[in-house]
Amino acid sequence: MSHPTETRRLTTRRLSPRQRILTGISVVAILTLGLFGASSLLNSSNTASALRGHPEILRPGCTWDSSGYYVQNCKVWSESQKREVIVQIRASSGSDSGVYLLDGMRASETRSAWTTDVQAARVYDAKANTTLVMPVGGASSFYTDWDGGAGDKNTVIKQETFLTSELPAYLEREFGVARNNNAIVGLSMSGGPAVTLAERHPEQFKVVQAMSGYYQTDNPIGALGVFATQSLVSNYVSGIVNMWGAPGGTRWTDNDPSKNVGKLAENGQVLIISSGNGFLTPTELAKLAPQDQISAIALEILSAVSTVLMQLQAKQSGASVISLPNYGGHTWENWGRALGDGKGHVLETLRNNPPVTAKTTVVSASGSPDPEGPAKVTMAVKNAAAASPALDASVLAALESTDASSASSETPASSESAASSEASDSVDPSTDVSTSAPAAPESAAAESAAPAEESAAATTEPTVPQVEPSAPSVSEQPAPSTATTTTPVR
Repeated sequence: MSHPTETRRLTTRRLSPRQRILTGISVVAILTLGLFGASSLLNSSNTASALRGHPEILRPGCTWDSSGYYVQNCKVWSESQKREVIVQIRASSGSDSGVYLLDGMRASETRSAWTTDVQAARVYDAKANTTLVMPVGGASSFYTDWDGGAGDKNTVIKQETFLTSELPAYLEREFGVARNNNAIVGLSMSGGPAVTLAERHPEQFKVVQAMSGYYQTDNPIGALGVFATQSLVSNYVSGIVNMWGAPGGTRWTDNDPSKNVGKLAENGQVLIISSGNGFLTPTELAKLAPQDQISAIALEILSAVSTVLMQLQAKQSGASVISLPNYGGHTWENWGRALGDGKGHVLETLRNNPPVTAKTTVVSASGSPDPEGPAKVTMAVKNAAAASPALDASVLAALESTDASSASSETPASSESAASSEASDSVDPSTDVSTSAPAAPESAAAESAAPAEESAAATTEPTVPQVEPSAPSVSEQPAPSTATTTTPVR
């Protein structure tokens, strides 16, 4: 047992100058790691724990789609709408990027037309290396949050909330898709809303592609068009008021893509835009009934006028605009061709452009983002260190100079060294996968989704990663639908 005098000597022993400096540095290091570690956890996308890539692996609760090409049918819960939404997803080959594909005015509640009228997973094949996200449903919704209910059932529509909050959380968790490395594609009814969603959520979408859209909606003619289409297609006679309130209000202005196009320029986003010329191709004439031919011509001419105006408005705002030449009517043949033509531009932007905005890791007492967050974290470390009696002023000065030099550095955005894929990359993956993979469609309808010249130039895809035992065999895949869609209006 130690002598009381010896105990007093131990308790009153003072630290040497060297020990004080080392102790002070240890305090600062621990505080710094703790604060910045917590900050990183709050700000990270948490994609490391998700299964990124591996399109051959079926995610929990999902089923293989009959269209093949590793498309999965997943049910995603929408808390804002109190229901499950079917989303058809094809996982990437390993990247964290995603391409959202919105449907048209007559969107089905069972499957996306991007898996039936256009084989999007064939256009964006394995070499594209991006996750395809194809939400099902949304007919006449304009992919927005409605102020009131829709139709006689007073259906709650919160498409913007689902697409920009609820669905990204699911994709991040199950497919490893980053929240800030995405593209969004829309056509016809969803062309304008796709642009609006990009304008309103630049932190999520780097690039937007719009095909045959209508972009000037905040005016009497635009409002009349919304009313007519919603009434004819979905019997939403009150939609013109229940969606954004009375025409001419601020909600209509906020959701007019042409009046907010300057935001694309401010955020450095890319707009890819196209429309046909209204002259039907021989294949369109052969597929469409006479009454549908008239609709396909008239709707595309209206879209062409709106598209030219949008191109001028976007250019005047200083936005980065890529205009794709196209032809044909208001049909899926037109949009399938545009999807392939825009693919290279979309992938180049996703791979090379940094995220549009960076989320702040510190919030104010009210919960709103604090723009001074990073500076306050650094100051908290300094204050905590200054409160330590073991730290010399000289060490604080050295730390301050180190903080000043490190604050100017930024984390570079991750990029992949892959070049943009050409349209000829769109091939049938069944030519180079094991027999455990989902079967590619063999129907004439699926083949007609890609232009003949593209099919002729197709090349062989790289081998898909080894299939897990849980993946279904070819014989287990349901036969793809062979029905063709003759109604051009979307």
